Amino acid sequence: MLSFVFVPLLCFSAEFNDVFYKALELSPMLKAKEQSILASRQNTLGEATYKNPILSIGLNDMLLNDNFLRRDVESMQTQFIGITQEFETFGKLDLKEAILRADTLILEYELEDLRLELYKKMALKVEEISTSNTLLELLEQKKSNLSLLLKYSEQSINIAEIFKVSVELQKKIFVVEDKILEIKEKLESYKNEFKYLSNQDYMLVERAKIEDDFLEGDIKKSPKYKIYEIKAKQLELTSRLEERKKYSNVNVGLVYNHRQNYEDYLSVSASFALPIYGSEEAKVQKTRHLSSENTQKEQSYISNAMAVFDTNDKRVEYLKRRVKNLDDILYKYKELNRYDKSNITNSVTLEKNIENENLLLDLEIEKLKYNLDMKSALLELFYLTSGSLK
Repeated sequence: MLSFVFVPLLCFSAEFNDVFYKALELSPMLKAKEQSILASRQNTLGEATYKNPILSIGLNDMLLNDNFLRRDVESMQTQFIGITQEFETFGKLDLKEAILRADTLILEYELEDLRLELYKKMALKVEEISTSNTLLELLEQKKSNLSLLLKYSEQSINIAEIFKVSVELQKKIFVVEDKILEIKEKLESYKNEFKYLSNQDYMLVERAKIEDDFLEGDIKKSPKYKIYEIKAKQLELTSRLEERKKYSNVNVGLVYNHRQNYEDYLSVSASFALPIYGSEEAKVQKTRHLSSENTQKEQSYISNAMAVFDTNDKRVEYLKRRVKNLDDILYKYKELNRYDKSNITNSVTLEKNIENENLLLDLEIEKLKYNLDMKSALLELFYLTSGSLK
């Protein structure tokens, strides 16, 4: 009887982290997000500063009669140059800078969330590809066993039973062949999805190593939750800024006036807006509504994330028990399946042995599916509770 032993070719496989970090470098989406972060930082430098001063140059009291070209006929005719600077008051500039830095921080957490999501998806594809390859080997072994049984059955059973047995065995072989074709199609699809995610052709990749112990409280460490926290602080700062906009900025101007035949002189002025129409208060109220909306979204995210965490956590525990039970059953069946190889030419013994071995193969296939489901649940827990990739 043919035995099935699968040896992982780890020495010829690539480290998952190496492939993943290369995918980070090649991802157009991540590159675009990195550029948006750089642009946000430059925007902070450009916006969180005083406005440029305004330079004024001109003539005063130009005559519109016959004396148009005659300057300094009157003492008020001057040539002047002046500068005006707007000064932010009551710490508005510092608040504006803090708001802009929060924009950058949100983008950085969005980038980290994209990385975590990519890690989860790539790791799952590697699991699916590895599982599919092993599954194909098991199914090919099962098909080989059935073909061997068909061959010996046709030689050993009386003519009256040959046709019936052959048809039944061929039907079983067809079922296995259909499953093999289905798995091969899925395998190609998984490899294409892996290429789409990583921008790399699939090679033999080691499975990602992640822990299997996650805490529900760590959900608040995730980038998605941090974005809500930062957004709440940013809206609070925005509200304070709008409140302080009730107190106008001050424009200070200094003008040097030159007069031929007369003494030069300086003009100094200060101007500021009068907040009499209440637009600032309307903006404060708008910001408060946005803050309330953000709080509701934050609470909704936490509720949904905790529900997903609870579902996957329970699923992991269930699947661990199922895999352990399968291991126990496999061990017992393997012990019962120790047979005398000298009986291999006996069709009855052969039929029983192949039936036992295919049962073992079916149990191995079931175990593969449970392990894949468990890894998928673990990766979801990893994504929900990880603050960053270490």
